[in-house]
Amino acid sequence: MSAAGVSSVTGDRVTGKIRRIAAEFPELGRIRHVEANPPSPTAWWVAIGFSLFVVVGITLGNGGIVDSLLQIPWLILFGWIILGYMGAEKVVVLDRGLLIGSFALFLRPHVVPFDRFDVASITAARPAWKLGRMVPGRGLLTTGRTAVWAWNGVAFVAALGPVARRKYVDMAGTFGAEDPARRQRVLWWFGTWRQPDRLVGALESALVDLGHPVAGLAQHVLPMVRISGNPADAGGQIPRLVAALERSV
Repeated sequence: MSAAGVSSVTGDRVTGKIRRIAAEFPELGRIRHVEANPPSPTAWWVAIGFSLFVVVGITLGNGGIVDSLLQIPWLILFGWIILGYMGAEKVVVLDRGLLIGSFALFLRPHVVPFDRFDVASITAARPAWKLGRMVPGRGLLTTGRTAVWAWNGVAFVAALGPVARRKYVDMAGTFGAEDPARRQRVLWWFGTWRQPDRLVGALESALVDLGHPVAGLAQHVLPMVRISGNPADAGGQIPRLVAALERSV
């Protein structure tokens, strides 16, 4: 199926902010897939349990039932802000690149055009937060760092893209020359509590439509590899990432 044939967006909801940012980069094409990282059910139960603990603590302490009930709106607001910001990480797959990072209030994601993307590096790993331990000094974790519930991850190597603002794009509508300080490719990863199958599938579909010989990518990437976090195991557990980072040196 060609990119022109994409008629619907897969994955999670396309928010207004996603549409606005994607519209700033028409050279990346249309939105194909949205992979969000909302709080997991466990995260919500922990937040609810903490709120109840605070309310009960106030009731049993110097406060009373009324004082406890007055704290509930503040606890809800506090929980909404914390979980909302932690769960605002997204990957938006477009025809010719990605928006990846936080879509929280006042924050913007990074742009990673596929021409800066090492296709052969795509890896699915668990727990993804250990990736940084396995490639010390060779990569920079740029997304997926905040959500404690994000154990499953999809990682890849790409040039460090600019923050998604129009000033980084030249008048011809394409990305201009990179700052020499940003040319080294780095490790990116997106963490989620859900299975990474649909994100890997969306990446494969977009890359195949661009002519990359990656048909069957999901068969090589999935199921996820369980990683130890030990640098000595990197060559055997995440060889695609290691090889790509070695090529970037």
